[in-house]
Amino acid sequence: MSPPFGLMAGCLAGALVLYAALTRACGDFAVAWGRAIVIGCVIASVGVMVWSARWSWAAGRLDGVSVSSLELEVRGDARKNDFGVTLDVVARDARSGARLALMSAQAEREYSVGTRLSGVGRMRPIPDSDWGKSLFMKGVVASVRLVHVSDEGPAGLSGIARLRARALDAIAPETNDARALLGGVVCGRTTELGATDVNDAFRRCGLTHLVAVSGSHLAFISVLIQRVLLRVHLSRPVRFGVLVGIMAAYVVFTGGAASAIRSVIMVGLSYASLLGGRRSHAVSGLLLCVLGMVVLNAGVVFDLGFQLSALSVLFIVVFGRYAEYWLRRGGMPRCLASPLSMTVVARWATLPLTIPVFGELSLISPIANLIVGPLMSGLLVIGLVCVPVAMVVPGVGPLGLADVLAQLSLFFADICASVPFASIPVSGDIVLVIAAYAAAVVLYLRWRSCSPREVRTVWALVALCCGAVGAWFLWGSGPAVTVLDVGQADAILVRDRGHTLLVDAGLDRSVVSALARNRVIRLDGVLITHWDRDHWGGLPALADAVSVPTLYCARGASAYMPEDVKDSFEGEVVELDHGDELTVGGFTCRVVWPQELVTGEENGDSVSLKVSYGDGARQFDCLLTGDSEVNEEHAYADEVGDIDMLKLGHHGSAISVDDELLQALDPEVCIASAGEDNSYGHPTAECVGFVNDYGSALFCTIWNGDVSVRPERGGIRVRSQRGGPTR
Repeated sequence: MSPPFGLMAGCLAGALVLYAALTRACGDFAVAWGRAIVIGCVIASVGVMVWSARWSWAAGRLDGVSVSSLELEVRGDARKNDFGVTLDVVARDARSGARLALMSAQAEREYSVGTRLSGVGRMRPIPDSDWGKSLFMKGVVASVRLVHVSDEGPAGLSGIARLRARALDAIAPETNDARALLGGVVCGRTTELGATDVNDAFRRCGLTHLVAVSGSHLAFISVLIQRVLLRVHLSRPVRFGVLVGIMAAYVVFTGGAASAIRSVIMVGLSYASLLGGRRSHAVSGLLLCVLGMVVLNAGVVFDLGFQLSALSVLFIVVFGRYAEYWLRRGGMPRCLASPLSMTVVARWATLPLTIPVFGELSLISPIANLIVGPLMSGLLVIGLVCVPVAMVVPGVGPLGLADVLAQLSLFFADICASVPFASIPVSGDIVLVIAAYAAAVVLYLRWRSCSPREVRTVWALVALCCGAVGAWFLWGSGPAVTVLDVGQADAILVRDRGHTLLVDAGLDRSVVSALARNRVIRLDGVLITHWDRDHWGGLPALADAVSVPTLYCARGASAYMPEDVKDSFEGEVVELDHGDELTVGGFTCRVVWPQELVTGEENGDSVSLKVSYGDGARQFDCLLTGDSEVNEEHAYADEVGDIDMLKLGHHGSAISVDDELLQALDPEVCIASAGEDNSYGHPTAECVGFVNDYGSALFCTIWNGDVSVRPERGGIRVRSQRGGPTR
C-alpha cells in the first residue's frame, strides 16, 4: 500500500487554481471565503504529504528486519476477536532502543499497556483491504503474528497510565457486565465490554456513543470542574488553564481517542477567544480544530470515531435549535424536545457514514437515548466521584451507587434491544450520503418559521412515509428465489409477500449485507443444508441482526450442530425428513434429499429442496442442491422432474453437473454461488462447459452478483445486480 502523493499534489494544485478563479470572477465576500477554504486545503494537503512521507520512511526502516530483532511495546488496550487478541505496538530496535514504526500485533493472550515483548513471529505488510486501509490511516506500517513470546518486560507506565491502572484495578471490569460498563464509561477501556452481549445491545439501540469517551463526557467533566473552581478564588485565565489542563489529562487517562482530543481543542479555542475579548464561535472552532489535527496527523480524518464526533457537533450546532423548535411547535414539552432534538440531528449527521460500515439502522435509538442517556450521564458523574474513593478504600461499598446505575442502564438497554425491529439491516452507498447532506444544505438555506398546524402536518406525512416504507420492506416483494452474492459460500432467499426462508447462511457477516440490499428485515426461518462453515458461518451474525425463530436441518444432523451455532441461536430447531414440506407464502419447498438419517457433516448429506410455485398462470419449479454433486443428484433427479432453475451443486465444481442430469431436469437457468478468485476455480471449466453445451443460461454470483428468479405469466424473469448470463 503506497501513500497518495499524487492525489495530494493534485489537490494542492486544484486548490490554487480554485483560488485564482475566485479572485478573478467573484466579489470580495466570496473571495474572502474562498481564500479561507483554499488556505485550509493547502495546509491540509501539505500535512497529508508530510504524514505520508513519514509513513513511507517508517515502512522502509522495517525492510529486512526480523521480529526476533525487535522489542514491541504495547500501546493502548487490547481488542479481543475470533482470532485471539489484537494489540497496537511500537516496534523498537532491540539493541539501540530506537523507535522504528507503529505495528498491529496478533497474540494469543492480552498484555497490559506498556509491556515490552520479545519473541518470534511472522511480519507482513498490511493488506490492501478495508481493514488494511484502516490500519494505514492510523499510521500502522505492518502487522505481526506473535508465534512465541520469549521475554515479557515490565510495563513502563507514566504517572497518568499508572493512575489509570489503579482505577481499573478498583473497578475490576472483568468481574461482571456492570463493572465492564463502568470501566468503559470512566476509564475508556472497552476490552471486556466488547466481549459481552452488552456491546451488541448498545449497538442495536444506537447507544455506543454513550460509552465512547467523547465531547459529551468532557462536557460533564467540565461542569464538575467549573463548579469546584468557582469556589476557589482564582483569576479567570488561571481557572480556564486549570480546566483545560484537567480535561487534557483525562483524555490521556482514557486512551486519547481522536474524538476526545477534538473536544478538548475546541474547549481550549473557545476559552482562548473569550480571554482575547472575542466572541466564541463553535463552527469556526470546529473547523480550526479539524484543520489542526489534520496537520499534526493526517490519518485522523479517516478515523470513524473522529468523523462521527465532528459531524455530530456540526449538526447539533447548526440544526439543534431548529429541531427543538419543530418538536416544541408540534406540542412536545421542552424536557423531551431538547434531548430528542440532539439525538435526531446527531443521527442525521452520522447515519450516512455508519450504515455503509455496519449495515444496520437502529429504529429504537431516539427512545433508547431518552431512557438510557440520563442513566449513563449519572453513571459517568457518580463514577468520577466514586472510583477515586474506591482506589483509596477498596471494596464494593464506594462503587455501590455506580453499580446500581450501571445495572439500570444495562436493564433498559436490553429491553430496548429486545423490541421487535429495534434494529434492522440496511444497505447504504454514496447516494445516501449525498441525499442526507444535500437535504441539510437545502434545509439550512430554505429554513422558515411554521405554524403548529403545519408542523403537525409535516410530522404526520413523515409518519405516513415511514409506515409506507416499512410496509414495502415487509410485504412489497413478490414471489422470487434469489441466490445471494456472499462470496465463496451459499445463501439462497425464498420469499413471497412478507414470508421468507433463507437456505444456508453464508460464511460471515456478508449475508446480513446481502439481506439488507434485498430489503429483508425478518425471516420465517433458516435452513442449513449441512455443517460446512461456508453454509452456516454467517448464522451468528444473522441471528444478531434479524429475527430467526426457526432453524431447519436434515434428520439426525442437529446432534452434530457446531458449538458456534448452539451459542448464537436461541430459537426452535426442527429436523426435516425426506418428503417433508415447508410453505413460504405461495412457495412449497419439498425435501428430496437426503433420504436417510445423516450427520450433516458431508457434502452428500446436503438437504436438497424442490421449490415450486403456482397460482394459475404463473408456474415455477427450481432445485436447490446445497453441496450435493452428481452422484446424489442422479438419485433424486427423477423425483424432481422438469424445472425452470437449477442452483448448481457445490459452487459449480467439476462434478456438480453433467449432461445426463441436465437432460433429466431440463433447466432454463443454472446459477452457481462462488467467490471471486477462489482457490478452487469454481465454477470450473467442466461445469461451465456442460451448461453452455446444453443451452441453459448460466449465471454466477462472481459475475452477476445477486441473481433473482421470479415466476411470471408464461415463464420466468431473471434479474441480477450486474450484467446478464455468461452465454
